[in-house]
Amino acid sequence: MKKQITLFLRRSFLLGALLMFMSFHHANAQQTINGTVVDEAGVGIPGANVIVKGTTTGSVTDFDGNFSISASASDVLEISFIGYVTQSITVGNQTKINVTLIEDAAELDEVVVIGYGTAKKSDLTGAVSQVSAKSFEKQPLTRVEDALSGRAAGVTVSRQGGAPGAAIKVRVRGVNSINQDNSPLVVIDGIIGGDLSTINPNDIASMDVLKDASATAIYGSRGANGVIMVTTKKGKGKSKIDVDYFTTISSVPEYLPTLNAANFARIENSRRVRVGGSPIFSDSEISDLAASGGTDYQRELFQTGLSNNVQLSASGSEGKINYFLSGNYVNEEGIVKSTGFERYSVRANVNSNIADNFKIGLNVFATRANTKNDITALNRFQGSLVVKALTWDPTTPIFDENGQYNRFSTRSLASLNQNPIEDINTTDRNSINDRLNVNFNLNWDINDAFNYTLLAGASTINNATESYVLDHPLNDVSFGNAKNTTHQVSNILTWHQLFADKHDVKVTGVYEFSGFESRWNAYNGNDLSLPLGFYLGELAAARNFNNNYSKSALESIMGRAEYIYNDVFFLTGTVRSDSSSKFRSGKRNGVFPSVSARYNFSNMLGEGDTFTGLSLRAGWGQVGNENIAPYTTFPTVTINSTYAFDGANVQPGSAPDGYGNPDLTWETTTQTNVGVDLGLFNGRANLSLDYYVKNTEDLLLDVPVPDTNGGGFIKQNLGEIENKGFDISLNGTIIQNDNFNWNSVFTFSYVKNKVIDLGDVDEIQGSFESVDGQQRRWNRIQVGEPIGQFWGATFLGTWKSTDNIPVNETGEPIAIPGDAKYLLDDDNNLVFGVIGNGTPNTFWGFNNTLTYKNWDFNVFFQGVHGFDVLNAVQGIIVGNTGNQRSFLAADQVNQWTATNETDIPAGGRNEIGSTRFVEKGDFIRLSNLSIGYTFNDLFSTIDYLKLYASGQNLFLITDYTGYDPEHTSRPANNAGNVDVAAGINVGAYPNPRTFSLGVKFGF
Repeated sequence: MKKQITLFLRRSFLLGALLMFMSFHHANAQQTINGTVVDEAGVGIPGANVIVKGTTTGSVTDFDGNFSISASASDVLEISFIGYVTQSITVGNQTKINVTLIEDAAELDEVVVIGYGTAKKSDLTGAVSQVSAKSFEKQPLTRVEDALSGRAAGVTVSRQGGAPGAAIKVRVRGVNSINQDNSPLVVIDGIIGGDLSTINPNDIASMDVLKDASATAIYGSRGANGVIMVTTKKGKGKSKIDVDYFTTISSVPEYLPTLNAANFARIENSRRVRVGGSPIFSDSEISDLAASGGTDYQRELFQTGLSNNVQLSASGSEGKINYFLSGNYVNEEGIVKSTGFERYSVRANVNSNIADNFKIGLNVFATRANTKNDITALNRFQGSLVVKALTWDPTTPIFDENGQYNRFSTRSLASLNQNPIEDINTTDRNSINDRLNVNFNLNWDINDAFNYTLLAGASTINNATESYVLDHPLNDVSFGNAKNTTHQVSNILTWHQLFADKHDVKVTGVYEFSGFESRWNAYNGNDLSLPLGFYLGELAAARNFNNNYSKSALESIMGRAEYIYNDVFFLTGTVRSDSSSKFRSGKRNGVFPSVSARYNFSNMLGEGDTFTGLSLRAGWGQVGNENIAPYTTFPTVTINSTYAFDGANVQPGSAPDGYGNPDLTWETTTQTNVGVDLGLFNGRANLSLDYYVKNTEDLLLDVPVPDTNGGGFIKQNLGEIENKGFDISLNGTIIQNDNFNWNSVFTFSYVKNKVIDLGDVDEIQGSFESVDGQQRRWNRIQVGEPIGQFWGATFLGTWKSTDNIPVNETGEPIAIPGDAKYLLDDDNNLVFGVIGNGTPNTFWGFNNTLTYKNWDFNVFFQGVHGFDVLNAVQGIIVGNTGNQRSFLAADQVNQWTATNETDIPAGGRNEIGSTRFVEKGDFIRLSNLSIGYTFNDLFSTIDYLKLYASGQNLFLITDYTGYDPEHTSRPANNAGNVDVAAGINVGAYPNPRTFSLGVKFGF
């Protein structure tokens, strides 16, 4: 028995040893592993290292990112490349391994475009914010401006309205000018004068915002309002095609409360009885209105909009040529009926390495955009079409019993304007913008030290407006066409040398000239004998023609020197001289210097893991502004004038139009900036703080001329504006492991604007004329205060039955109990003064991107604070002024009565420009929330397939009672710029809430 047991144990041991050997042999059997290493965009990474961990066995990826290596199932492969996070993968039973490397924020030294060249982010001496495509690729965008919003400290982006294709205001570190445009300069691939609204967001690789004068001085007279450098994508690696399609549903986030038809009728009756009149609605009519609900013109005006966006791109390289080709089609329905936006765009970026030291490139971009029925261009002298819908008689149906529009209120109530639904449905106004940009670039490394770059670009822009409007009492047809052509040639010579491995010197010289030419012609007519549309304008009873032409040029010379000592001390100096044809001889030249420095203290921080980088920056510089119309320095005449010399027969002719000023010269902005950059947790996070003071002097200001001297305005170099503030940017990787990553960016900006000087006066009357028929101006520019002051009366509630109501010169009371009460002077006249300010001072954005395996999430919040809104919309809804005769505000159900003496007036004067309608505009918005899932290697021909859903403007936290506190209206005559009257809302197009579904795939 014992022998049998011993034999059994021996046989078991031998069998186990045999099995273990077989298993060991199998585990260590060498096999060939093939694979591909790509970046996050799916582009192959050439030169990536693939090694078997713990051995010297390795391989390097080829040009397309492919590799082949021998390894066993138990081996671990380590894949690495400079600037990316190293990945470790156990072979197991895999014979093909595809790897996507993630950029490593701790190692990747970003390249920043600084104008006429680039610099490593760690070498910057000026204040520059970068927004890469990676930061907004999770958000479906149709506008580039939305990609900047909340993602670049010191840059503010605000929508004047939510209409498709509407203007979006971008400002860099505040407002510099009172009369001139404050928009930043846009430079696309080195060519000056681009338009962000025309660019396909999918074409952008990065945007670098030059904020302080030491950075913007490189552009001299054009850099006063900051510079946005846009770099479009270039092709590389293996050929690939990417498709992105998303569809969007948009709607009004929240309707404004107004009276329903029955309550409107009741309050209209009480309004008439209160002043001695008779009721206009019977009890039975009110009952019928309560049963039917009447007509809600606000809801009739709005709709659910459906939009589509498709983007297609092809990129790659073949031999010495790399290419990026793209096309984009956008079709947006507005949330206001019969409004919309359509855009086609194509781009071709082709570059060729002719030789190792000689490269050429050609960028071609073309787009056509059509904005349909922009309501801001329609008659707005009593508020926009939105206001007209909010104040239209709810007791009057849209159509009469014959199916025709009820053009006006059947009882002459509420708004006396034309039926807003007929207005929008019969309007056909198309603004068509065609643009063609062609840019050529040449780069020649003459030798190891010298490089020559040529940038040559030309653009042609055609803006045409075709309009047919059925506007009481006459139908109106108009056509306008503006053709603008620009050209630019920049010659850039760079010398770069390194001495003794410590002294890095670079000198850049630029000679540049550019020109601008504009042709404009238009006609309009009214009272068409056959009112059937735009193309019958020749049949108009009355016609008018206008033509114009202008031309200007700018010649510039610039020099920049950069010095780096041992990667510790950095110094940059720039001088640019601009000569503008807009000024007279002797006043044309402007010289704009700047200097900035940086010192890196990182080598003094020791071995700690918390503070791993520290540098200080300081800069000073000057930039200019020549943004006036050509020929402004000369007296001008208008040739579109008429006059009846005999008192009966009108004769065409010309009349004086502008005074001219031969002494006009540059508006100059001087800025000082100090900053600190801090690296945290071994580069996992980076913090930048900047403080600046920016003063703009010799403003190109429109100064009123006394009526005794002819009236009007004359442009002079007069006044000073100051902006002080600070920017904070914090970005980093909160969590980073094999399956889960959380990247976050927080930006914060504060800017305090102040008018320092206005010459011989302390204030200037603004340009925003009231819409209540009282011909007052609702804004002021005052010394010692920010731009954007509201000017109006102080509302004190209502006159109560116990008040001692003043009397007028005839002994009659100036009001009766229940009327609106305002602050009065000793003569019982309204006291007018500052009642608020519409210029925000605080902005922030918080952008979070999270990835878990194949899932990705994006959450983006933004906030704006420190400003007021003059909610003129609410004032017009209250009514009892101008053409708005009736109450329509919902709170009128609680208006003053003899038994309930509230502070809601039951009648009397309604001053829209008063504290009653000034509200705090502060808000926090969830701008984007998106989720996506990516399938990799789903099919043999498809590299990836991503499905995603997102929502924009999902919620808004604010005390403002209107549609959106961000909106700003333009005056009806479009006078002045939007900044001096910021925060005044007379019916801006609501900002929609949108939900998008999309798919991306590449092959």
